[in-house]
Amino acid sequence: MNKDYFNIKDNCRSGLLKYLFKALSIIPVIENPLMLDVGCGSGVPTLALAENFNGTITAVDIDTKSINRLEEKIKQLDISNIITLHNCSLFEMKLEENLFDIILAEGFLNVVGFQKGFLKVIKLLKRNRFFIIHDEFRDHNKKTEFIESNNCKILGSFRLDEYVWWNDYYKCLEKEISFIRNKDFLELFKTDLHEIELFKQDPSQFNSVY
Repeated sequence: MNKDYFNIKDNCRSGLLKYLFKALSIIPVIENPLMLDVGCGSGVPTLALAENFNGTITAVDIDTKSINRLEEKIKQLDISNIITLHNCSLFEMKLEENLFDIILAEGFLNVVGFQKGFLKVIKLLKRNRFFIIHDEFRDHNKKTEFIESNNCKILGSFRLDEYVWWNDYYKCLEKEISFIRNKDFLELFKTDLHEIELFKQDPSQFNSVY
């Protein structure tokens, strides 16, 4: 995948980081936390964790191109000593249970299925530690009940509505794509353009929740 493609996507994706920071602000200070970023993609949230916590991170994603791009950024920042990458499915990994202090799932549960993903991830979390979920805002009450039925307490929750998604992500992405003149490069954004079109057709479908 073209490096510039990831640069554009990551730049626009960083507009949503303030909401991750809001979620992280709910967590008490933990010295040298062990962290897991599951479904890390090209690592915008991963690097945010690295910048804000004095700990180590295990980052996992099944997409090879995204992991390769994150590896490049880690080398450029010279932080290979604190981030370990795994290019595989979390369900294929043999990780010790009750291992991590903080686990981040940005969209992961939406991809693999909320209940299936939650039950897999929660086994990896130490008791009385923290699981940050960013998921689509659908079946919210049902998901809340499921979380609480698995001996977990929700410390905080907030919604990212369609105005947030437009102003802090899609607006930037549409603008950046509009500057592209190379047809082959533009073709890489075919899925993104389709997503923007779907957004314009029904913005109300683009809601998420931490």
